[in-house]
Amino acid sequence: MIPASAPIKRAAMFFHSNLLLVLFILGIIAMFIGFGFRDRNPGIILLGTGFLVALFVIIRKAVDVFG
Repeated sequence: MIPASAPIKRAAMFFHSNLLLVLFILGIIAMFIGFGFRDRNPGIILLGTGFLVALFVIIRKAVDVFG
């Protein structure tokens, strides 16, 4: 029997869900801005950075959910 005063150990999430949501939204915004300026180098950089951030968030969330 585990005593009631025993601390509960849980697997710590590296990023909280709210932070992941904010990162995902910022990544999508960066992609939209980059798509608008795709004829210039900073636009391509924003487009690629936004895509990588959104992809990172999707993979991180999938790892958290599916183990």
